[in-house]
Amino acid sequence: MTKMTGRTKAILRFAALPAASAAILGLLKVLGILNLRLFGEAFTRGNGAIWLVAAALFAMTAVALVRYWLILRLVSFKARASRVVAAGLISQAVGQWAPGSMAVTELIRFGLMAGLGEKSRLALSILIDRLLGLGTMFLVGGFAAFYLHLRGGILVKYPALVFSLAVLSIVFGLAVILVPLFTKTSPWRKLSRFLSVKAARPPVAANPAHPRNRTARIWGGLSDAAELLNGAAARPRRLLSPVALSLVIPFLNAATLFYAAQAIDHPLPLSVILVAVPFTIVAVFLPLGLAGYGGPQLVAAGVFGLFNVSSETVVAACLVQNTVVLAVTTLLGGLSAGFTLDRLRAVLADRKNRFPDRRSP
Repeated sequence: MTKMTGRTKAILRFAALPAASAAILGLLKVLGILNLRLFGEAFTRGNGAIWLVAAALFAMTAVALVRYWLILRLVSFKARASRVVAAGLISQAVGQWAPGSMAVTELIRFGLMAGLGEKSRLALSILIDRLLGLGTMFLVGGFAAFYLHLRGGILVKYPALVFSLAVLSIVFGLAVILVPLFTKTSPWRKLSRFLSVKAARPPVAANPAHPRNRTARIWGGLSDAAELLNGAAARPRRLLSPVALSLVIPFLNAATLFYAAQAIDHPLPLSVILVAVPFTIVAVFLPLGLAGYGGPQLVAAGVFGLFNVSSETVVAACLVQNTVVLAVTTLLGGLSAGFTLDRLRAVLADRKNRFPDRRSP
């Protein structure tokens, strides 16, 4: 039996992604909730809603970049604004096409900025950025769910479940946003001391590539990150501006789906979108297809099923939203890559020098 090469395995894995997208979309079609006519009419109707989707996406991207710039200042990471913007736009563009897009996006952003300063500060900035994004999204969604529960009416299919989601979202959102304040607790102080002791141990071998030395570097990085988080928590007021900007993003994100539904002439209530979208976040972590087609629509159909809204409308609007997002992020990422081509070449050359082809003798 012939053993497959690494390249063959990579090709097969890549080929499986569009196949997974097609299979999921085919399943939605069989279930009767995929209406391609609605999707097509969104781009031929000419009602202007598509441009509103793009406008909301542009605004959300701008707010997110400003928030990240403030977070970089909070952790004392110095970088040119142009490089921060380019790294954000390029990573978003590439990550949007990849399975598990959130993780891929952050890995690319880290790689593009890793040579600009201390890596532990950079990693911490990305962590805080994501925590604020997720926390505020769930917080806003929780209050929207609570509003729908109080309002009642035929829109809510399962009132008790929606109330449970409201409580869960608010508690989870607050917990995530307040993570930096956990540094003032006794368990965190014990963890910080433990990391400091581990990081302070001297090297056990002269060879930097020795496994024990690599482990020591990991402990050192974790200790540095803990100290940086302690420093950020010591100035909680400086988190107010990033948090305030984060509270705007869920509404802009929901607006992209709201206007996508307008584009197919089947409106969706904004409050329902605010509640449901945070729970569709699982789709950006899992390899459920390629470029956001298939998996996210399947997850959205399930989550929106808590409300009396048309699954056909949800799936079609999500397809329209995803198509516009791909177009806009790819355009912005491509323009940024063109302006920072020299930097991209340097990053690729550095990676090649660090990780030479293992097939070479």
